[in-house]
Amino acid sequence: MLEIFTALAGWLQLLLEQVAANLWLAIAFIFVIAATEAVFILGLFIPSTPVLLLAGGLIAEGRLPFREVYLAAVIGAVVGDAVSYTVGYWLKDRIRTIWPFRSYLGLIDRGEAFFARHGGKSVFIGRFIPGVKAVVPGIAGMFGMDYRRFSVINVTSAFAWAAAHILPGMLLSTWLRSMGLSLEGVIVVGALVLVALFLLVHNWRRIVLVVSGR
Repeated sequence: MLEIFTALAGWLQLLLEQVAANLWLAIAFIFVIAATEAVFILGLFIPSTPVLLLAGGLIAEGRLPFREVYLAAVIGAVVGDAVSYTVGYWLKDRIRTIWPFRSYLGLIDRGEAFFARHGGKSVFIGRFIPGVKAVVPGIAGMFGMDYRRFSVINVTSAFAWAAAHILPGMLLSTWLRSMGLSLEGVIVVGALVLVALFLLVHNWRRIVLVVSGR
């Protein structure tokens, strides 16, 4: 699995380095990745995390500008969630009978349960959870969540989400390259760190109980 992940990292590195040669192309690429990653179901197949980690590495090397790339990621994430909300709002329960959504009924059910449990907060929280983030905005639309409230949470979470992916890429790139490692290591190490942080935040109560011996 690690070998496959490393191969993917190398391919994405090559692709992003080619794109980075043209600033506007790089910005458009980041926007498209961030937007499609948030689209209902489609986002399951978009590798936004490794792309943004690599973008952070290229920013640290001075090959891409931070502000433009960061804003492209933020705007893309906002647009993607808005599209998902609209799809869910207009289709409602009919979405279960339409391809390709009907092929992911289990994921939609989990998204509905997550939204029912956390309410509007799920739009913010869900953006950081793999799998869930591809359905929660659409579920919010299906449940008829007030669009103004959704938009506030959408924009706020987009800023946090973009920073949580690009900034670690910048920091990891500086650290790893100081040890003579390649830029593709940013993806491998960065993804592992993000997964570890997610597990820590998601299971912190259990961890505290285990450590305390209760």
